[in-house]
Amino acid sequence: MKSRLSKIFFFVMACFSFFHGNLCAENAIKDDVEVQLCSPFALNLPLDLTIAGIGAAGWAFRFYKTKIEGAEQWDGTLYDKSDINAFDRWASHGYSESLDNLGTALCALSVATPLFSVATSSDYVTSGLLFAETMLFASGTYSAMKTIVRRNRPYMYFDGGSEKDMDEGDFINSFPSGHTTNAFAAAVFAGYTFSQYNPDSALKIPVWITSLTLASATGAVRILSENHFPSDVLAGALIGSSAGFLVPYLHKQNMFFNKNVEVSALPMGIFARVKF
Repeated sequence: MKSRLSKIFFFVMACFSFFHGNLCAENAIKDDVEVQLCSPFALNLPLDLTIAGIGAAGWAFRFYKTKIEGAEQWDGTLYDKSDINAFDRWASHGYSESLDNLGTALCALSVATPLFSVATSSDYVTSGLLFAETMLFASGTYSAMKTIVRRNRPYMYFDGGSEKDMDEGDFINSFPSGHTTNAFAAAVFAGYTFSQYNPDSALKIPVWITSLTLASATGAVRILSENHFPSDVLAGALIGSSAGFLVPYLHKQNMFFNKNVEVSALPMGIFARVKF
C-alpha cells in the first residue's frame, strides 16, 4: 500500500511540472523587474519551509521506524474481534482486494481535482507549490501518526487479509487512513482555492461537490475493503480537510504573514525574488 501512496504523490508532482507556465505580465520599472501576481495567494519562505519541514519530518520518522528499526512482523495469529471498540465493530468484516484497488483509484482521482484550481489560476507555480506543500504536510502528519499509534487493520481479525501488507508490516498502520487524508486534503484545497481564484464562477459549487464526493467515496470504500475502521477514516478526513484549508489560507495576500517570495514564469525562464 505504501508504494501505491507514493505513486499517487509522485503523480501529483508530475502534474505540477506539466502545468508550469506564464503567471502574469512583467513591468519594467527603472532597472528592476516588478512581477504583478494576479493571485489571492503569496508564497512566504519561512512559512513554506516550516510547513514542508513538518511534512518531511513525519515521513522521516516513519522511514526511520520502519526501514531502520525494521517493520512489524506478524506471528500469524488472528486478533480477537471482541477487542474492537463498539463504534468500529459494526463495520468489521472480511478483506476485499477489488475494493482495495477501487479505493486507491478513487484516491488518485481525488488527488487530481486540484488541477481544476491550478489550471484556472493566473499563477501556476504558486498554486502548484501550495498544493505540494498541502500534500506533503498532510501525508507527513498521517505517516507520523500511523507510526506512533500502531493500530491493527480490520482484516487482521479475519481470515484472508492483505498478504502483501502483512509481509511489509503495513497491517499495523490503520490509524489514520492515509488514502482518506490525501483525498480530503486535495478536495478541500481544490474547492477553496478554486473559489478564491474564481470568486464569480458558476463552477464553484460543482467543483466543491465533485471533489468532496470523490474524497467521501474514497473513505467509504476504504472501510468496505476492510483496510480501515470508520474512526480511521473520520480522523483522516479531519486531518486532510484541515491541511487542505489551512495551507492556502495562511498564504492569503491579506494575512499577517508578509509576502516575501515572488515567483513567476517568464518567456525566458523563471523569475524569483526574495525579500528579507
